[in-house]
Amino acid sequence: MRLSGGVFMGIIFLTVGIILLLNSFFNLNINIFKLTVGIIIVLFGVFVLFNGFGFQDSKNIVFREGIIRVSEVQDEYNIVFASGTVDLSKVKIEDEVKKIEVNTIFAEGKVILNPDIPTLIKASSAFGELKLPDRSSVVFGSQKYRIGDISTNQGYLEIEASAVFGSLKFITTN
Repeated sequence: MRLSGGVFMGIIFLTVGIILLLNSFFNLNINIFKLTVGIIIVLFGVFVLFNGFGFQDSKNIVFREGIIRVSEVQDEYNIVFASGTVDLSKVKIEDEVKKIEVNTIFAEGKVILNPDIPTLIKASSAFGELKLPDRSSVVFGSQKYRIGDISTNQGYLEIEASAVFGSLKFITTN
């Protein structure tokens, strides 16, 4: 059984409404605040149990494990309290610079790159580790890394990557 956020909130409002009506019609002496807080905690537990706590969309992975396969570049990808992969190996670069930001916060992340696509990685880390394709790493501070020839008259991929209290590893495909 999967509960979506709308169903979960609907159950909460329905339950609180029924309690208020019963209290009004039968003149019951119920502490509505304590009962509502208790019901919310119980329903939140059921929601976590059946639905999981995290979510994933086309840009974010939060509190779960997942893969984001990118074909059309968006501006930012986040992995937060999770373990995830951002697959940029199928990205098409024409004659433009495509800028992407990849963040890992309290997480373990991987970024898969195509070695045929010119890429500039601006890596920064704070209390984390960022591993580049040549197996060098950034633990505290920042570093730039290039894949292929970067020139202003041809397109390339520019990635601003940061790892905060986590790790982010760049991998190139064969």
